[in-house]
Amino acid sequence: MEQHAVLPVRQRQNRWRKAAFVGSGLGIVAANAFYGLSSYIIWRAMHPPKIALKKHPENYGIRTEEVQFSSSDGLSLKGWWMPAGNSKKVVVFSHAYGLNRYNMPFPIFDLVKVFQSQGYNVLMYDFRNAGESDGNETTIALKEQLDLNGAIEFVKAEKNMDHIVLIGWSMGASTSLLAGCMNEDVKGIIADSPFASLDSYVLDSFQYWTKLPRFIGRVSSYVTKLNFLGFKPHLVKPIEVVRETRNKKMMIIHAKNDPAISCTESERMKLANDGIDLWQPEMGGHIEAYRLNKQEYEERVISFLRECSY
Repeated sequence: MEQHAVLPVRQRQNRWRKAAFVGSGLGIVAANAFYGLSSYIIWRAMHPPKIALKKHPENYGIRTEEVQFSSSDGLSLKGWWMPAGNSKKVVVFSHAYGLNRYNMPFPIFDLVKVFQSQGYNVLMYDFRNAGESDGNETTIALKEQLDLNGAIEFVKAEKNMDHIVLIGWSMGASTSLLAGCMNEDVKGIIADSPFASLDSYVLDSFQYWTKLPRFIGRVSSYVTKLNFLGFKPHLVKPIEVVRETRNKKMMIIHAKNDPAISCTESERMKLANDGIDLWQPEMGGHIEAYRLNKQEYEERVISFLRECSY
């Protein structure tokens, strides 16, 4: 008859202890790997490379003054002031994530001329960590609100403007909603392709931006709440301030087939505040509505400006 060896009880226990030790060690290695990957993803998101300014408004026949002012927390920001006669009206442009005051995927100086034709001065500026402005971190509409607040204070105090309209794209759109809804001096806000809530948007778009599995995005979202350097997406919720805002003109532009920020983000804000004028053009990817629907975009902007004047 075949005999089977029977291990002593102590030896069997030692084997289980070794297996448990190895398993826990592998678990710690895996956890550290996910933590490290998540931390790297977040760090990269907060440190997009700066893009140099390649054109100047005067190349397009627009009289321009180089300006410098401070964000609410003291960072030095740079921009262009483009006057429209003796008008006391101004529109403040806020650019998209990873870009700068000029490098946008549409003819931005054509849009400047549209605003000037309606008697609006224009301020274009670089957010922190973009273009020629100071700073080494991008917080995706959290601290950028301090930059826009600085721009609003600049046009009030230094340029004597008393009628302020904001326009922004993507991150700049969400920043414009956040800062503009909280500032009584702002008469109107045009938000092109905003997100409603950064934490949910990060999860929904994680695979689009990183090409990594969604569950890593969940780990990254958790990591941000643990440790990360002022990057707090759970605090960036334009939909919350929009919901509470009344008696302020707001227009949201969001292409139906936007692959980067779903148009459902803007639809949620429309549901939260029915006073929002929501335009969803059929043509346009992410912040491309002006380039692909130029005439209608201009007509809608002009109509909105007239409403803000009442």
